[in-house]
Amino acid sequence: MLILSGKTRVASISIILLFFLSSIGSPVAMARGNATPAPLAPALSQLEANWGASSGNLANWNYNPQNQINSSNAQYLGIKWLFPLPTHPTALLNVAGGLGVGPTPIIINGTIYAVTNFAQVFALNAANGNVLWTDVIPIFPNSTVGHYVAAAVRLHLHNGHVWFTTALFNHTPALWVASGDNKVWAINALNGKYLLNFSDFDGANTIAGNSPTAIQSGPSQITVDQRTGILISSEQSGTSPATGRCFFRGWNVLVTPPQLMWTAFCTPPQPGGNLPVDPNWTVNQVNGMKGAQIFYPGPQYNGGGYIPGTAVVDLKKLSPAQLNATLYDDWGYVNQSPACKAYTGGGSTGSTAAGWGSPWVVGTGPTAALAFVGTNNRDPYTSPCIPGPDLWSAAVLALNETNGQWVWGFQTAAHEAWDYDCSWQQTLGNETINGVSTQVLWKTCKNGYIYELNAQTGNMIWAWTPPANILPRCQNCYMYNPLNRTQMTSSFFTPNLQPALMYPSQFAAFENEGAYSPTLNYLFVASQNVPQYAAYVAPNSTNYKTNSGIAFTPPPGATALANNLDNATIEAVNAATGQMVWSYYIPTQGYRGGLATSGNVVYITLSSGDLLMINAQTGTLIKDLFIGGPLNVLPSIGATASGQMLLIVPITAGAVTWGTGVPGDLVALSLQNVPSTNTVTATATTTATSTATTTVGGGGSTVTMTVASTIAAQTSTITSAAGGIDPTTFYGVAAVAVIFIIATGFLALRGRRPAP
Repeated sequence: MLILSGKTRVASISIILLFFLSSIGSPVAMARGNATPAPLAPALSQLEANWGASSGNLANWNYNPQNQINSSNAQYLGIKWLFPLPTHPTALLNVAGGLGVGPTPIIINGTIYAVTNFAQVFALNAANGNVLWTDVIPIFPNSTVGHYVAAAVRLHLHNGHVWFTTALFNHTPALWVASGDNKVWAINALNGKYLLNFSDFDGANTIAGNSPTAIQSGPSQITVDQRTGILISSEQSGTSPATGRCFFRGWNVLVTPPQLMWTAFCTPPQPGGNLPVDPNWTVNQVNGMKGAQIFYPGPQYNGGGYIPGTAVVDLKKLSPAQLNATLYDDWGYVNQSPACKAYTGGGSTGSTAAGWGSPWVVGTGPTAALAFVGTNNRDPYTSPCIPGPDLWSAAVLALNETNGQWVWGFQTAAHEAWDYDCSWQQTLGNETINGVSTQVLWKTCKNGYIYELNAQTGNMIWAWTPPANILPRCQNCYMYNPLNRTQMTSSFFTPNLQPALMYPSQFAAFENEGAYSPTLNYLFVASQNVPQYAAYVAPNSTNYKTNSGIAFTPPPGATALANNLDNATIEAVNAATGQMVWSYYIPTQGYRGGLATSGNVVYITLSSGDLLMINAQTGTLIKDLFIGGPLNVLPSIGATASGQMLLIVPITAGAVTWGTGVPGDLVALSLQNVPSTNTVTATATTTATSTATTTVGGGGSTVTMTVASTIAAQTSTITSAAGGIDPTTFYGVAAVAVIFIIATGFLALRGRRPAP
């Protein structure tokens, strides 16, 4: 039992009062007694001060090169302030889901930009959490009527739904948001005013070659190349054969309104659409690409670990007869069996669509004209009517952003039957390959493999999956051979159509964002094992267009989604060799969100409310900081205007180990009470003045306020870490826990020891 002293009770009551005051939108400052923050550090570079994109930078590293907070002092992180997030606006109160912050907050020049799942945008002063401006993007439940989407409005955003530019709009910094009603918004980051907004998707019937009954579910994923003024967008998908064609669009945002430049398709025209079906469509597409490979490791690599670049089927090296036999009528649109026609009515048998999660990547240097995009699983997950590899489901592709031509494609799972989509992280970097500096793309997918690909050709250099003792696989959960017709015509992941335990499952291995440290040249990933009991759903004419083909339930005997079979492991992989360096095991829960790394620390957010800090070089635990609410969004790392480094950690509900649906908070952590062992004197002079406009209601009334601050020259003492207990951290954790109690009724105020 945790017994609070009289002093602590007074503090807790004060925190409760602060919470009620904060419910009107004010941050809660966590300074207490003689708790002193770490002194001002030497001047930071822009790369160190900013978290310039939702995934850290435009290469998706989830990395900050600063060293003010590092593995020797991270244990002294404590809560500086927290900002309670609001619930839905009135117009969306009856729309399910969409609470909390979805994308990782961006930090630019001492301002934090956070976007909720229902597209309310906040600009906060990083020093104290005060609101500089806020903007409620106008979304209504009927905004997508007539678009033939799978849901009325999707209030569920990830890092790939936001972007930040500085070179467009006469060099006005702009925050881009793709909202749940199929619109793209550019917002002036200085004052919250709209710079532009446009619809990037006006309905499934506007996509050439779509079936008349096609659906797309949204919201749009976006990528903006500010060098060319081109925005790339696409729609997500449902899980049924009614899913429309896979497509990507290029927009010229240098003109008003933005002009559609091209539409690139990654699946063939569907039956019943305004274009003829073509059984050779996929064959012709591959013939026009620079590279086209399908991953197939084979049984010899079932034990996991490093997999060489030869473990692929190279479609470009197949004979014309082999290619035709492999890809002819790939999606089964043309030669449907009588049984399939009875289900489909001669209509679509399925499709795939754009992925989500991590942002797509815009190339640089030798790939400057390319955008690297990922795709969804096959829709439906299983079907007797799809007779091929189903290109390009569960894939990563390179797209020429100026003309919409596909350059290369790499499919990670042929005839994907497990919900192993490839929606999440794609990361751009450089490695020395055979003595030559080579631009590479690292890609993680839900099937549990990391891929290192040549960014110019798409050819696999190596792959890696956790060894079987870390990430076990069921006997029917290995990748199919695209040249095996029996496997390419299978209806279900078990050959006898019988129910079975699937692992990795629907909540599969790498359904999150990893991180990359250029200092160590390590990739950090989080594999999860959340087994699901999967049963075949026999198709018929009634359920075919609305059913995924699989019924997923928790394992037999489990009483909830989170059960004693769930676990996760954090792994460090040497990017040069594809070999695991260390692993860190997390029992009893899966993993959602992502990892961030900085100062030789890997930060791990857990649904249990724990923020784990791991030594990036050794994999040893530095600290388990219990925040007190579900953490399912990776943290961002940036500085205040005066140069104090912060970790910004969103509390929000999410998938895998589902947290309670609460609006949540933004929690700012800073170094506090760091014992002094070595002293360095540094002087920094900074002057910062800013003007901000608060916009309420997305175009409604505005209140203008000017925030001006001048930071005078300061003499600072920089200290290294030593042992000891940080009472500020305890009181900060207690504060968030009390707020979580009030918001959800869940008793979160408890002690927590570091995980073993």
